Amino acid sequence: MAEDVHYEVFLKKNEKSGWALHGACKERDESIKVAHSLLAQHKSGSVRVSKEYFNNGERTFRSVPIFEGGAEAFGKVKDKTGDAALPCFAPDDLSKGHARDTIRRSLTGWFERQQALPMELLHSAHLVEKLEASGTELQHAVQKVAVASAQTSDANVQTVVKQLNDLVQLSLNRIYKDARENRLQTYPKGKDFAQVASDIHNSDARGYALRAAMADRLKSSRKYGDKLETLLEMADTLPVEEKAREFAHNEVDAYLTDLIGFDAGREALLGKCNDLGETVIRLTCLYDGDHGAEALGMAPRSAKRMAQKIGDGDLGECRTAIAQVLLKELEKPKRLRPSSIREEIRLARDLAQKLVMSADAALPADRLIKAFTARSSRLLQPEAIDELLRYARDPNEEIEFLLGLEENLVGEGNKSKLAGYVRSTLGANKTETHFVRGPGKPLEALSQLTAHQARVLRGSYPERDKNELATALDQLGLKILDTTNILCAVEKGPRPALDRAQALLKLAQAGALPKGECLRDAQARAMRLLKSEMGLKEAQSPDGRPKVQQIQQLMSQLNTAA
Repeated sequence: MAEDVHYEVFLKKNEKSGWALHGACKERDESIKVAHSLLAQHKSGSVRVSKEYFNNGERTFRSVPIFEGGAEAFGKVKDKTGDAALPCFAPDDLSKGHARDTIRRSLTGWFERQQALPMELLHSAHLVEKLEASGTELQHAVQKVAVASAQTSDANVQTVVKQLNDLVQLSLNRIYKDARENRLQTYPKGKDFAQVASDIHNSDARGYALRAAMADRLKSSRKYGDKLETLLEMADTLPVEEKAREFAHNEVDAYLTDLIGFDAGREALLGKCNDLGETVIRLTCLYDGDHGAEALGMAPRSAKRMAQKIGDGDLGECRTAIAQVLLKELEKPKRLRPSSIREEIRLARDLAQKLVMSADAALPADRLIKAFTARSSRLLQPEAIDELLRYARDPNEEIEFLLGLEENLVGEGNKSKLAGYVRSTLGANKTETHFVRGPGKPLEALSQLTAHQARVLRGSYPERDKNELATALDQLGLKILDTTNILCAVEKGPRPALDRAQALLKLAQAGALPKGECLRDAQARAMRLLKSEMGLKEAQSPDGRPKVQQIQQLMSQLNTAA
């Protein structure tokens, strides 16, 4: 250790006594051993070890606690009495994915300030020294993990903290010892990654040694963007021999996975995104391995390189991490396209179609459906609907915009809520005025209502909502018929009875009349004409028989459609 660093051991013999300096040590290991021996002698006591840094310039000491033990540090056990069952038992376990993820989440701020990765920390005495010198961050991280673990087990926080501290001390001691004895593998200058990985695989065959060499290489990369480029270069220069290649590939994949876990790391990978939609699109391209996608055109070169690797079937752990990030981004309450509700709807539809087709174990379909259902519900907020309808020229366009939204929604509840907006618009006085007494021609208004009704019946609304909307459109059409007397004018016109009957049925068949009472009214008028004295007389004539057959054919087609 440097001459301006030493370790002080403090002892509190029991709950009522005060803290007292027991002694000072030059070596970390020695101070920890002294602390444990004091705990063995004083069963109800507590110990604390602090690392003391002397600043030669300021002539002052800075103290950083590195170990605490005993009742004073943890409080009394009251409720839980079970043993802690940590998923990690040895320092090597901390290099596994779930452990690194826990380390990342509990020390996110420190990692991002250092632009470092969990895998680096576990294999670099330099970074461990920085972490310990940072103050109480390591202790707070242990406490956070302990509290979370205790909540899901029968162990109390004291027990979990003790086990975590023991594991942390084992890990730190190993790193410091390996550093002192020059057993942390360094990255030789002048060699490419394939040579380094092959040499380690052939001589050591431990992932620990290769990870340490990679941490040594990354030490000169100060920013996440630089580390990303360095790691991708490693991924491009893997050994040729199959086993050595797999050995090296797995470690590069793990390092890249760590980097993706940080917001700053993802920003280095994806580049500056204008909104959440752009972030999600770029993540989707990475997940699909679509390195030639237009969406990656403005992204950093590293994004295209990673997408190509994933497209080639490499970086499986990295791809899984991207899938998890993608789901979290989709589940955010923020808009994909805050500047345009129409762009928001279009993008949400395109993403849903694309991602559901790509769903697999890493990106489960049920999670996707849940995410898009929540996103659909936000499209139905009153302010979003107001924005959607803001530029509608008339009530007909309002209905058209709302019905178009249905095709882009996920979830039965959302479609039922949309049906409520449509019903409200159909029942508005301005809507009735527009269709019944508006400037347009009656047949044009009827055709618009028929088209809207057909769209409703094709949609996937809940059955009750679908029937209510279809009936509301039919009733609005019936008001047009009652006000304008169009069918009455056709029925009582000067043409032959069978021609008038045909005209009524052709109006319905051509989509000019909504299904329901409007259609039944036209059919009833046609049947009256067919059974009238004039109609029966015309039916007996040679020219009338083909007309009767055509009327029967039209009636059959309309009944089938209905």
